Order: sequence, then C-alpha cells, then structure tokens
Amino acid sequence: MKWPPQQGYKNQDIKGKRDYNYSFFNPTSQVAKMIFCLICTGVFLSGDGDRLKTPIASVSPQSLATKITQIASNITVRILNQDFLGSGFIVQHNNQEYLVVTNQHVLRAGEPPYTIETVDGSTYRGEVITEANTVKDQYDLAVLRFKADTDYQTAKIGSSLNLEVGESVFAAGFPYQESSSTKTAGVATKSNLFPQKKLTLKSGRVAIVLNQALDEGYQIGYTNDVKKGMSGGPLLNSQGEVIGVNGKHAFPLWESPEIYQDGSELCPALQELINRSSLAIPIEKTVQLTTELKPVKPPEVEASLKSNRSEQERQLVAKMQAQAKATQLECHEQNTPLLRF
Repeated sequence: MKWPPQQGYKNQDIKGKRDYNYSFFNPTSQVAKMIFCLICTGVFLSGDGDRLKTPIASVSPQSLATKITQIASNITVRILNQDFLGSGFIVQHNNQEYLVVTNQHVLRAGEPPYTIETVDGSTYRGEVITEANTVKDQYDLAVLRFKADTDYQTAKIGSSLNLEVGESVFAAGFPYQESSSTKTAGVATKSNLFPQKKLTLKSGRVAIVLNQALDEGYQIGYTNDVKKGMSGGPLLNSQGEVIGVNGKHAFPLWESPEIYQDGSELCPALQELINRSSLAIPIEKTVQLTTELKPVKPPEVEASLKSNRSEQERQLVAKMQAQAKATQLECHEQNTPLLRF
C-alpha cells in the first residue's frame, strides 16, 4: 500500500507576508518601483506568469465545488443503448473524432450499438475501440469513439501519483435515483431505479492508495458517496484534473471480498477499509487500452495547495493518515515504501 510520509512541504506560496507598503509607496523609492516592475515583466515574458494565478483549491469549499461541477459537466457524458447504462468522460479529440473513457461493466450492462449523450443533450453513436484483449481483461476500462461537428471540451488529465491520504477529490456522474416506494421498502432493484440527466458531483477525500492494484485495476479508495450510475465518470482533484475513473461504490451488496490482481488476498483490516470506500482506477491505466490515447504527462507537485489548508483541514488529513498507517501496521506491512506526496 502507498502511505504518506511526514509532511515536509515548505510554504512556497507567494503570500509570504512581508510588509512592502512603506518602501513602495514612499516617494523616495522610485528605484524599488522600477525594479519591481522589471521583475514582474520578466516573470510573465518568461512564461511563468501562471505561478501568480490563484489555484482553484485556494477558494472556499462552496466555490471550489461550483468550479469543479462546471468542469465536470462539460466533459462527463451519459452512456446508453436502449436504456441508460452509466457515465463516461471525454478525454481527447482530433478534428471531429472524440474519445470517451468509461468502465467495461457499464458496457456489459447493455448491448451495442452504444449511444453517447453529451452536455448539450446531443446523442452520437459510440464505437468501442479498446484494442488489446489482455489489457481489456486486466482493467475495468473501455474506450469509445464518436464523431461530432460540435466543439466539446475534453478533460484536463492529471496524475494519481501525487495523491495523498486525506486529499480532497470529487466524483462526477449521473446516478440512478430511487423511487419513493423503493425508499420506503428499503430494497433497491433495477426496476425501482430511474436515471437522471442532471450531473451529480460528490465531494470527499482519499482514504487509501494501494501500491498493488486490486482485481480489474482498482487502486484508489475515497470517501465520496458514489451511487449506481456514476460508474465510468471522472474522479477529479482540486485543480479540476481527472486522476481516476469511478467504478465501485462503498458497501457493495455482494459479499465477495476484494483480491489483488495476482489473486492474493487482503488482510482483514485493509478489506474493511476498502469495503467502506468508493474505488477508482488510476487515469494512467487508460493509455494502455489503445494507441490512440496520449500518454499522461509526468505529475507536478503543487506545494502551495497543501500550504493553503486550514488548521481544521490539516487536522482532518493527519487523522486520516494516522488511520491509514494504523491499518498498515495491523497488516504487518511496515516495510512497504512510502509515497513522496
């Protein structure tokens, strides 16, 4: 399992609170003004101006959720045949061809031909282009292609390699909604569920990141309350980047325990943590499905995102990391290497 080390990030945010008011507004400091202007000009001309932009994650939780919802709504699609099957998201396009990632089990819920419904309500015929059978059997992932004259937004791809326990993540998709009779009876069946066209965004935090993938490639566990129908939708970080593919919700109805891809079993403490977590497949796995998908860029650590956390959030992250380490110790994996989050 991947476990977070001691937090060693220094605050590199530009909000270093020195008081420059006196020197820059004093009439005798014209030289300082000129130097400051030259420095700023140099920063922007060198292409480093983005460093002065406020990161998305520094806004309030409400504003952040709104921004992530806007991003997710533009890239997330509904997968259908005669019925609604699940969610997916647009990863890239070339001219009029678009590529969509979803789960295999979403497609297995129906039969081809598949239909892709985009943010504007338009529908397109989706062609499955997953190539290698060995990879297809290894991961619960699939890629579809559709053609459209409309210019749709594509996902900004991030990396799961920077994830740490306690980090905020956002799961997007189109969940089924239970009928009132289902809620009363307390038993959900497919006949008692109906799809909704409104995108849902579920916020939560990373609970665990495994070194070794579970069966079908699942490796990221998180607290987001993912619902049936959101499978295949994007898992996004606080920068609006897709870092995983939603696939399993917490507390599954089936009692079959999770296993690793090599067939080995999980220890009871880890199994319990996995059972109460929603699960996603890292976005890096998608590039193995077809040569048409571009490689994921190497991750860039944004230390300021962590330094901007409130004291309450730091305490919550520390608590979740302590719980993850406790699970590690209980499973007798003290020698497992730590991630550099």
